[in-house]
Amino acid sequence: MQGEATRKLIDIKMSVFEALSRKARLKGVSLKRYIEDLLEEDSRHGDNPVPEGVSDEKIIYLIGIAKPSVPLDPIEDERLKYILSK
Repeated sequence: MQGEATRKLIDIKMSVFEALSRKARLKGVSLKRYIEDLLEEDSRHGDNPVPEGVSDEKIIYLIGIAKPSVPLDPIEDERLKYILSK
């Protein structure tokens, strides 16, 4: 891992634990490393991509906050669709 790390205790259901353990064994890595890799990969594909150079946490929190949570396809008003797409 690069940069600072935060330690967290997490609860994992036994069925999930066993499935992840099998997958880690198949990849030849420890379960801990496998889970860390999964989390890092997932964080790179988040819903709110951060523009390069933006590091202020308050600004990062606001990115994408005004995006509509409904699909735009059913909206027939082109002006409204354009405004909501921004």
